[in-house]
Amino acid sequence: MKTVLLALVIAGLVAVGLPSAQAIRYTAYKTKLSFYAAWQQCLDKGGNLASVETPSQNGQVVAAIKKAGSSDGWWISGTDAGLEGSWIWVSSNKPIGSIKGYVNFASGEPNNNASNGENCLITYNDGTWNDIQRFNK
Repeated sequence: MKTVLLALVIAGLVAVGLPSAQAIRYTAYKTKLSFYAAWQQCLDKGGNLASVETPSQNGQVVAAIKKAGSSDGWWISGTDAGLEGSWIWVSSNKPIGSIKGYVNFASGEPNNNASNGENCLITYNDGTWNDIQRFNK
């Protein structure tokens, strides 16, 4: 199961910053990239990997994924690469859950289960999050 999931990791969601959280637009790209390459692709396109801070934003991210018509495993901007267990949104440099306490980890996640650690977040088509290795493509 783990091998299949990693093969489906797909580059990220671009949050094109507008004045308010309700005005953010999400675009999903189906290019398979590592976390940092996906982040750079988003920056190159004038956006950022998505920082999902509310249930409403999570719904918008899921809608963008479904519109792209692809499988699970989309990068979002969460990482604990700086300090294990201390998750932040790299796109906004805010701790995950600091805005209204919203988090949406899948059951048993984050678990840092890989031998080299799992330091970056993906979201599934159902909107739940999982930590995986940042170098997976």
